[in-house]
Amino acid sequence: MAAIHLLGGRVMAFRLTGVGAVIVPGRARLFSYGEECLIALAGPAASVLLALGAAAWGQFGEGEAYLLTGVSLALGVFNLLPAAPLDGGRTLRAVLSRLAGPDVGERVCAQVTLLTAWGLGGLGLWALRANGNFTLLLCAGWLLVCWARE
Repeated sequence: MAAIHLLGGRVMAFRLTGVGAVIVPGRARLFSYGEECLIALAGPAASVLLALGAAAWGQFGEGEAYLLTGVSLALGVFNLLPAAPLDGGRTLRAVLSRLAGPDVGERVCAQVTLLTAWGLGGLGLWALRANGNFTLLLCAGWLLVCWARE
């Protein structure tokens, strides 16, 4: 939200989901492709800063802080995946749109989102067989639903 405000925009909506925060900027001001990248990358950067703060807090004997460190890092890395609803996908789309035009950016981003979802699905099947963890399968399903909506 700070990145949007610093670039002269407004936040119209904010909601927390299972995969992080969703921030909807106001459309009174359109952002350039570079500004869109900065806004998108601010989310994972905030996750890393929170992880660093939690790790420092954990050094003072707060064991629960290390759990926050791990969750924050995992969320930050997950959000960097090149899939359309995630910050990595928003960055990919902005960079490709700047280099090759918005149509190419949208089309390639949609294809990369589909590949990412299938890759997560494959890893999810492996994790399910290896230790019964189905989290990656849920993430892959969510990405496929988001891909189908677009």
